[in-house]
Amino acid sequence: MSLDNTTEQRVQQAIARALKISGSDPSTPLRMGSTPGWDSMGHMMVVMEIEKEFNTRFASYVLPQLLDVPSIVKALPQV
Repeated sequence: MSLDNTTEQRVQQAIARALKISGSDPSTPLRMGSTPGWDSMGHMMVVMEIEKEFNTRFASYVLPQLLDVPSIVKALPQV
C-alpha cells in the first residue's frame, strides 16, 4: 500500500502553514520535536490546521499519536 502523494503533500503544506515555516526543504523532517516550532503549543496549531484542511476532527486520544507526516496521513479518515 503506497501513500497517496496528494494527501501527504496536503499534510506537509498544512504543517508548514501552521508552523509558519517553508515546507519546501526536504532535508528538514516534519516531526514533532525536530521541526522548529513544533512543540506542545505548535502541535495544537498543526492539529487545527490539519482538521481545517481535511474538514475532519480527530478524537482527543489520537492527538498524541500525530507526530509526523506518515502518522497524520494514517490517522486521517479514508475517503
